[in-house]
Amino acid sequence: MITNLPAVIDTCVLINLLATDRVGEIVQAISPCRLVCPGVSSESLYLRSTEPDGPPQPVDLEPLFHQNVFTACPLNSDAEEELYVGYSLELDDGEAMSLAIAHARNIALATDDHKARRLAEENAPAISLISTPQIIRAWAENRDPADVASVVRAVHSRARFCPSDHDPWLEWWNTHLPL
Repeated sequence: MITNLPAVIDTCVLINLLATDRVGEIVQAISPCRLVCPGVSSESLYLRSTEPDGPPQPVDLEPLFHQNVFTACPLNSDAEEELYVGYSLELDDGEAMSLAIAHARNIALATDDHKARRLAEENAPAISLISTPQIIRAWAENRDPADVASVVRAVHSRARFCPSDHDPWLEWWNTHLPL
């Protein structure tokens, strides 16, 4: 497990995890408590189809909330609201709300958004930042390499995710993609 603290999952990481079709299993590697705020829920509407020319597939998070894969996490204080308003000047709603909650509660934030990571490092350096490659790598421990490659390829193709050149897990990630 990456952290024992609760972790707020932002939109980009949530879409990446949903693309695997193994989200309930993979999120166990993050934290015992995975939070999703309303801003993220409202932005997580579709995934790319598993078929090359297929229509987008609607996302339904309700079953994942009912199965306790994720816990709904609204803003719950004036401090969170103020941070959200400030962060929303530079970020999309899901990232801004997720960062505001992580900042105010001093809990982990799962994000791949470069600007959100920069703002977190500048304004809330004590919070732990978690990335999609870090999550998949933690989940992959002692797993069949073919399963790991399948998950990485699903995130790459269905969520169109590629780690940044500065991601410490980039080399590991790329070893699981076809050439």
